[in-house]
Amino acid sequence: MKKFKKYIIFMLSVALFGEFYFYPFASSLRFSAGVIALNLIILVVDDVQEFYMALYAGISVFILRCTTALMFSALGIERIIQSNLPALFYYITYGLLIWGMGYRKRRDNLPQVIFLLTVIDAFSNILEALIRQQEITSTTIKIIFLAGFIRSTFSYALYLLYKKQELFIQTQEHQKRYTQLNALISNIQAEMFYLRKSAIDIERIMSKSHGLYQKYKQAEHLREATLDIAREVHEIKKDYLRVLGGFESFISTIEEGDAMNLSDMWTIIKDNTTRYLKENRKNIHLCFEYEDDFLLKKYYHLFTVLNNLIINAIEACDGEGEVHLRQKSDAEFIYFYVKDNGTGVEEDIAPYIFNPGFTTKYNELTGKSSTGIGLSHVKNIMDELEGTIDFESVPHKGTLFTLKISKKILLG
Repeated sequence: MKKFKKYIIFMLSVALFGEFYFYPFASSLRFSAGVIALNLIILVVDDVQEFYMALYAGISVFILRCTTALMFSALGIERIIQSNLPALFYYITYGLLIWGMGYRKRRDNLPQVIFLLTVIDAFSNILEALIRQQEITSTTIKIIFLAGFIRSTFSYALYLLYKKQELFIQTQEHQKRYTQLNALISNIQAEMFYLRKSAIDIERIMSKSHGLYQKYKQAEHLREATLDIAREVHEIKKDYLRVLGGFESFISTIEEGDAMNLSDMWTIIKDNTTRYLKENRKNIHLCFEYEDDFLLKKYYHLFTVLNNLIINAIEACDGEGEVHLRQKSDAEFIYFYVKDNGTGVEEDIAPYIFNPGFTTKYNELTGKSSTGIGLSHVKNIMDELEGTIDFESVPHKGTLFTLKISKKILLG
């Protein structure tokens, strides 16, 4: 049923376009745009059979033209049918030739496609002219071939435009999925630091519980209790390390052998940030600049750091302001600068902003403070990258964060 509807829509499209005519080179030969629509359908839609599509198109053109003539001309029905029947033969011949020559297999070869379509169009037109008992001269044949070439070229140009648009949509969709993946990995990495810290804490608790067992194993009433605690903590440790190992394996599998150009990262971050601003109705002007377009190996780490700093900068602007992201480099290091003209950092709290849990942000609705893990996580990642992070801030004027990372670390 779905395929039947598709054929009906295509038939009507060809029939309607078939009512647009042109007379090339001031000749009396009439050529319609219906064949252009038919060519485009056959090029684009894989699940329609070429011959049947041409046959159904020819029938719809024949019916529409006969109906129109009956309504608006004084000709008899026999004369109307006789006048429009050759067009049906044109489409039948066209469909047989386009199917027999395996036209679709060559559709990505521009010269072959144009040549085949021109020849098929011209041969079908010559047959139609013979059925109409029109005089076929060398000039007529030249005009038919030129008209066939024009229709074929125009059809294929439309096909190329369609493919370009399709590729553009696919690229956008791929970039969207890639952005989502980057955001997912960044969020996982943000939690990995705390998972690793908790693993160390569990190890320490297990060691303490086992120490209690060793200390009180002579006391019968404490021996079993301390041993049970040691066993349970050991089981928790095993499960926890299994989960942690799974996350680390997932991250390393994605990152292994993977790389990204800095320009692509800039595009992804800018798209992400623009969506965030739109969703949160913030009037923030973004300015992203870079001097070099490196191929980054540690791009997930850098993506996480820059994302955190940019979101912090946006929040510091309190709904309106400017955020700048800039990159430059020298022979040994790559530098990244994240600057805003927001509220800035007060001098008395500046020494604590990288401390885990430290925050000055509160939810206006609930009154609860934020987790305070953003900048501490940024500092942790910068330590992993063997880089440095510094900041300068003037209260009520803005803040500048400067990242310095060795090229050997970041580029691999």
